Amino acid sequence: MRIGVHAAGLLPYRTGREGYVQSLLAALARMDTENEYTVFVSPANRHLFERPEPNYRIVEVRLPRLPTRRLWENAYLRLAPQVRRLDVIHLVESPLPWYQPSKALVAVHDILPLSHPQFFPLKGRLYYRKALTTGTRRLRTIIASSQETKRELVARLALDPRRIRVIYPAVDDRFAPPDDTGVIAAVRRKYGLPERFVLYVGTLEPRKNLLRVIGAYGRLRRKGIDQALVLAGGKGWLCDDIVEAAKAQEGVCLPGFIDDSDLPALYNAASLFVFPSLCEGFGTPPLEAMACGLPVVCSNRSSLPEVAGDAAMLVDPEDEEAIADAIWEVARDEKLRRRLRDAGLARARLFSWDDTARQTLDVYREFARRPSNAVEREAARDAA
Repeated sequence: MRIGVHAAGLLPYRTGREGYVQSLLAALARMDTENEYTVFVSPANRHLFERPEPNYRIVEVRLPRLPTRRLWENAYLRLAPQVRRLDVIHLVESPLPWYQPSKALVAVHDILPLSHPQFFPLKGRLYYRKALTTGTRRLRTIIASSQETKRELVARLALDPRRIRVIYPAVDDRFAPPDDTGVIAAVRRKYGLPERFVLYVGTLEPRKNLLRVIGAYGRLRRKGIDQALVLAGGKGWLCDDIVEAAKAQEGVCLPGFIDDSDLPALYNAASLFVFPSLCEGFGTPPLEAMACGLPVVCSNRSSLPEVAGDAAMLVDPEDEEAIADAIWEVARDEKLRRRLRDAGLARARLFSWDDTARQTLDVYREFARRPSNAVEREAARDAA
């Protein structure tokens, strides 16, 4: 089987989607030496996806700048000889190209611009709506990152649920309890972190609910909490109010974007993790925190209960007082912290990249075996 992975539109540094592709390819390489893989990359991000295995081939694709990039990408995916020789091509970027080859399947991590449009700029969500509605029409198979994402795809795009397979992402082995305090101390110095702090990791943007986190922390300062609040992440869309509120609240630190290699040490430097996001397609940071043995307070909305299970304190993200109370309880109760730590470590072990890769490879095999019009025939038969 000849398998393609289209990663040419991804960034030249590791964020959530880049990490998903890196970890998936590494896990596939460990278990599959028979099939041939072609990974489509850009010159800028090639270093992220190089593989030494003989059954992996890297093909550079030079995408022009937007908006012509999307038109060029559509043509490339339909016409390029390297693509046409494949049995299946896995599209990993969002939004989708409008028109894909019949051999394409796609990973959809979320459809938040459709389900929560208030958190996204108008131009972006209009393009996303058009690309997603047009781009999913011909797809035989979609891999969703959570049951929540699958529900949204079915509800908002009227997709046949049989076309959608839920395969959870996972957490890399490097996220683990500390074994080198020197590395933690170095990261603390690098980012100017306080000795004890509550941690958030992610982009600074409205859907992450950070204004309420800052408000909750202000309540905790008045109650006498002896920890700082660290909001670690790059600036996103409409972040000015968040930054202004953070700077106005004593005890809040903004270290900025954290190098991916520093993330495990950052988690291990914190005393607890808070993530009351309003919407997530999956929500990797709470799972990374759990894998490092960090007690977690997170939202009871969207996909986060799927991820956290009973291993976190789940709170109503729109209730600032509830967020504050949960942080206060975890910070003050050592027995609770131990329970959450143990439950979180056990929970994180349930999400394995080997399992993710095995399920994904099964999807590739099933996809390659079925004729391109099989799903359409089944749908027509059911309708009759």
